[in-house]
Amino acid sequence: MDEQYDVVIIGSGHNGLVAGAKLAHKGLKVVVLESEGTIGGAARTAEITQPGFHHDLYATNIGLFLGSPFYQEYQSQLHQNGFDIVTSDRPYSNVFPDGDGIGVYQDREKTDAMFRKYSPQDADSFWELLRYFQKTVGHFAPLMQMELPSFKAAKQLLSMVRNLGMGESLNLVQLILKSTRQFSEDYFTHPKTRALFIPWAFHLDYGPDVTGGATFSFLESLSDHLNGLSISRGGVGNLMHSIAKIIENHGGKVLTQQEVTEIIIENGKAIGVKTASGETFGAKKAVIGNITPTQIVNSLIKEQHLPSSYIQKAKRYRYGAGTMMLHFALDKPLEWNAGEDFSNFGYVHIGPYTDDISATFDQAQRGILPDNPMLVVGQQSRSDRTRAPEGKETLWVQVRALPFSPTADSRNEIAIGDWGSMKQHYAERVIDKIADYAPNIKQNILDFAVLSPADLMRHNRNLVNGDSVSGSHQISQNYIFRPFPGHSRYKTPIKNLWMIGAATWPGAGLNAISGYLVADHILK
Repeated sequence: MDEQYDVVIIGSGHNGLVAGAKLAHKGLKVVVLESEGTIGGAARTAEITQPGFHHDLYATNIGLFLGSPFYQEYQSQLHQNGFDIVTSDRPYSNVFPDGDGIGVYQDREKTDAMFRKYSPQDADSFWELLRYFQKTVGHFAPLMQMELPSFKAAKQLLSMVRNLGMGESLNLVQLILKSTRQFSEDYFTHPKTRALFIPWAFHLDYGPDVTGGATFSFLESLSDHLNGLSISRGGVGNLMHSIAKIIENHGGKVLTQQEVTEIIIENGKAIGVKTASGETFGAKKAVIGNITPTQIVNSLIKEQHLPSSYIQKAKRYRYGAGTMMLHFALDKPLEWNAGEDFSNFGYVHIGPYTDDISATFDQAQRGILPDNPMLVVGQQSRSDRTRAPEGKETLWVQVRALPFSPTADSRNEIAIGDWGSMKQHYAERVIDKIADYAPNIKQNILDFAVLSPADLMRHNRNLVNGDSVSGSHQISQNYIFRPFPGHSRYKTPIKNLWMIGAATWPGAGLNAISGYLVADHILK
């Protein structure tokens, strides 16, 4: 080997950095190898439009990270390294074609007034749901930070049954297994309040009628009311660099433009990696891949080293629909028809209604460019003034969901080809949709950048087919089935080779769990 380490980590996504930081802090010699020129994987910040406008290219919400055991353990070092938190007390909202909107605040009275505007019964239901959330979250949320299956998780489930009772525990399981449509209709009566809960699950490939989507609507909608919507001051990239500094401060290395092309196997054991330049990095204790299972079988390990059953399962691993990202440099804030206060919400979801999102999901699944994509509009610079020059604004728009290889356009307006030829045309459709709700957008665009599903995949090989969450999170590929049965505890058939990241439990989002748990394994 050209260089020898205790642990070699492939990929600088946040879980790779978290694993590296914990291992380096405990005295192991660590190197993180990143193929791109900047670290962070799907959590990167760049001046992609104009100088002074700092855009989170993909992920932006750090709420899960702040609740992670890694943050609890390393927060002082992270903040010493330049990480800081900005929290919006207006976490999320929905807007509608008639000029109305509904939003959730941290402030109870303001939130109550929003719901009562549409339905007093729905306001009461929201508080009933919040009470139920506060009663149960301490029993089921810890499972999101444990290996599945595991003795520890079994003890947590037993504790839940003992404390809540069997009947209440079954009620909770039934709730989280529902589709988001069922969940919203069970609690709410007005179409606009129901629509408020649908988009959260759609972030993770759950259309409104897909079983299990209620889990994410239940968790995110209520935790954001309690905690607000948190982002990293100056950009999520600052968080990534602060984790990387922990590695470097304890003798480790984080190297960019180091594309790993092979995991070196000897006698059934991972002993290092080889890069595109021919350089080799030895690993005495472990190789950790912040990668997807398809990368393992398609490019990084020769098939003779892997059991045929593992190869078959990896090749059946399913990716969801693609995502497009639009980043805007604006001369002034958006002026929403729904009212001045909507300019200050962290997220503005534009579905608008449950059936609209359902139709979009169906079109994307069938390979059709949707006529009415769901938009997640992030207004980060409204709460974090470091994101844009004085008086200017950034705008972050996630477009869900799009087929990677479309066969038709729902409106017959866009000539079907590769995404290089289609993305600007589709971006215009998105801008037109935003303008229906915030008419001043077009006149205030200073510059904008479009990242198509193909761009996402090109810049991050984990985002296969532009799937921003590295594989569908539907129930057959989640929990103990992520990435597939028998391998949900991060181990691979190769000794000393571990897999972490969004393709492993607990999946996508800046949760910092898989990297942390695998580091624990290696230290033990």
